[in-house]
Amino acid sequence: MYIKTFKSDFAFIFFVILLAGLFISGCEKDPFDADSGTFTDKRDDHEYKWVKIGEQIWMAENLAYAPTVCGPTANCGIYVYGYLGTGSYGENYTLYGCLYDWETAQKVCPDGWHLPSDEEWMELEQYLGMPFKELDKMYFVRGENENIGGKLKENGYTHWNSPNTGATNEVDFCARAGGLFHERFVGLKSVNSFWTSSKIPGEEIAIGRGLFNNSNGIMRSPDGVSNCYSVRCIKN
Repeated sequence: MYIKTFKSDFAFIFFVILLAGLFISGCEKDPFDADSGTFTDKRDDHEYKWVKIGEQIWMAENLAYAPTVCGPTANCGIYVYGYLGTGSYGENYTLYGCLYDWETAQKVCPDGWHLPSDEEWMELEQYLGMPFKELDKMYFVRGENENIGGKLKENGYTHWNSPNTGATNEVDFCARAGGLFHERFVGLKSVNSFWTSSKIPGEEIAIGRGLFNNSNGIMRSPDGVSNCYSVRCIKN
């Protein structure tokens, strides 16, 4: 009789513990249920800041995933500004992340994230006040009256050349002028270019975004897919 009672009590206790575990796991807080935070890329343990802007969650710094990096005379699709192919990647890697050609940019975002489309960039721009009539303009610095670019740029002159027009970093996007690679490295501290996932049909051209030290707008323009831009991933 005692043994049966003991077994019954043990089974009840086990059942209660199991239910408690399920309850706790079901109530775990979503780590992205906040306005900002950090997450770790499991591929290389690199920690990134992120920020919620409107209904979107963006990385708040440039991607720095570098399974391989080539010098300016090679062609591996991943570059670090000023890196010549030997030694350490240097300070620019820490400050500005990597530069990726368009094909590589499609593949490098961490699990749960992706390269934003042209339309997802437009959603961000609209949230920041971009007039609808300016959204789809190409080769054009848009949103100057609304300071769209200024709201995205890190303020000050540490990572931007003067005058860093309009920079307020109002939404904590923290864009830094990491330059680009177009047969050579150009534009450090003057331009921050980003790839979108949107390609011009039938051409080796994709759409990008550009922020500049002497403008408070944001440019939407196509460029050759072999050129290398920064990447900002967006949450799935």
